[in-house]
Amino acid sequence: MAEILRLFVSATTDLDAQRSVIGRTVADLPVRIGIEIRRTPVEGGKYDDMYELIANCDRVYFLMGRDITAPAGAEWHLAWQLERSIMPLRAPAALTPAGGEFVRGVPLDWVWFRSSTELVRIITRDLIRILRHPANRYGLTLPELELLAERSRSIEALQANAPKEPDGTEGGGILLDPNRNEPIEGVLLDDQ
Repeated sequence: MAEILRLFVSATTDLDAQRSVIGRTVADLPVRIGIEIRRTPVEGGKYDDMYELIANCDRVYFLMGRDITAPAGAEWHLAWQLERSIMPLRAPAALTPAGGEFVRGVPLDWVWFRSSTELVRIITRDLIRILRHPANRYGLTLPELELLAERSRSIEALQANAPKEPDGTEGGGILLDPNRNEPIEGVLLDDQ
């Protein structure tokens, strides 16, 4: 019998909106299987309720923004104690001191995302990897597995065509004074 894929999505307060990106990514998969997306209720939850939500999930997506906030910190520690499969995702935000301490204390490599589009690619690739489980835990047919393989190839092609180097000042640079006629050292090559 096919299993239900159970996901738990934890996010710091400033990245709460990214939860919907993960939901849309799941909905856009080219296969229709049972998938349950869990989270701690907005109004908060008791430890026992959080335990139940996390204890039997297949994957925990942990979205880290500027600061470690409640209940995300408790969700992280609970998922770690329960030895759940965690994917720590980080937005390029300046960290608060508490956020910095938390990030340094995480014993996993952070997966960076700069945009919702990049987050969609990361989550889609990960979900496809999970769904293509060798024991076919999720009851996918051969045509569905082929659809997942096709989606995986298209995402890899998009990734390959993405710019490798940052544009503009993101990649660093040198600004030259147009009023200076001679270089500080060396020989002037272009005298305009």
